[in-house]
Order: sequence, then C-alpha cells, then structure tokens
Amino acid sequence: MSHLPQTELKQIGRDAAQRVFGPGKVKDVEVIDIDASDNQPAYLFSILYEGARDAQQMALLRIRLDQKLRDELLARGDDGYPLISVLSPQDWDKRQVA
Repeated sequence: MSHLPQTELKQIGRDAAQRVFGPGKVKDVEVIDIDASDNQPAYLFSILYEGARDAQQMALLRIRLDQKLRDELLARGDDGYPLISVLSPQDWDKRQVA
C-alpha cells in the first residue's frame, strides 16, 4: 500500500466532491489520517458544502462520493478507507482537524 501525500488526497477529495455535488457547491476540503477501529488506515474527508440539504438527496450524494473516493484511492494504490463529513459553513470551524 502506498500512502498518498496530503496535497494529493486533498485534490482527490476536491475533484470527487465537485463532480458529485456539482460545480460551485464545494467551498473547501480538508483531509486527515485516522485509524479505523480495526487499525485499517483511513482518511477523514471534511467537505464544506454550500447547497440544499434535503436528507434523502444528501444520503445519495454521500454514497456516490464515498464510492468515487474509494475508487480514486484504489486506482492510486492506496487502500485507505474514506470517511466523509459534509459540513455547512456554520459547522466548518467545529470540524476535527489534524
């Protein structure tokens, strides 16, 4: 397994989120390394999203984003698992940071 640089992870997150959520709705992306409960490497992708918050639509978008991130990581030889936190501007400053 390779461990991708932080800048590449952030760009992967930004590109995937913009493709899934649509242009102009993703204002920022942060990524931190975490250990999942089974000591499997994982990444927490925090997405600053400024758009409608329909619960059903958001659930579908999160599933699509999770799959797109997982595919992108695997294509680059990184088997870290993506965890996603989609935050409003009000919650952005409260996010977990490295």
